[in-house]
Amino acid sequence: MLPEDPRALRSRAAALTAATELLVEGGPEKVTHAAVARRAGIGRATVYRHWPDQQSLLIDALAGDVRPMFTFDDSPVRDQLIGQLGQLINRLNKPSAVSVLTTIVQRSEHDTEARTIREQIFGDADENFAQALAAGVERGELRAGVECHARDLIARIVGPLVFQRFLMGELLEDARVIELVDLALGPWLAEG
Repeated sequence: MLPEDPRALRSRAAALTAATELLVEGGPEKVTHAAVARRAGIGRATVYRHWPDQQSLLIDALAGDVRPMFTFDDSPVRDQLIGQLGQLINRLNKPSAVSVLTTIVQRSEHDTEARTIREQIFGDADENFAQALAAGVERGELRAGVECHARDLIARIVGPLVFQRFLMGELLEDARVIELVDLALGPWLAEG
């Protein structure tokens, strides 16, 4: 297989950057082939070559910064949660995140590609968290049985952050993350 033409790679990258900017500035209806071409400084035919329809252009713009909500290692669960949620709130505090995430959630109700993006972000969060909680039990950090409550604990931690940022429009702070993690994990801390 031949490597892709560097010009095509540059025009695709410029178009995706433009599409993401338009999405953030005006929502999904502003991500059109003409607007992307204008913003990227490339021809409209070039945009159509990369994305034959508006839906595929929008989906690629939405997928640009997709990463799973949680990934865990062998360090203490509380420390990992605080660190990862700190990174999450830094992203959520950017106006672009609000626009992109709300579009993904809204479109995932009727669009399989948007649903796939949503699953890549949130899909295994409770399963990964349950495994991290079980490892915390094995290390003596947490009491047995906590892993059965992974989904509820995520809701208790992430739910208030989403409410505060998306519905109230308030910026999130690290102190709030620590408070929520401690409230959720506190009853499950191992004695001693």
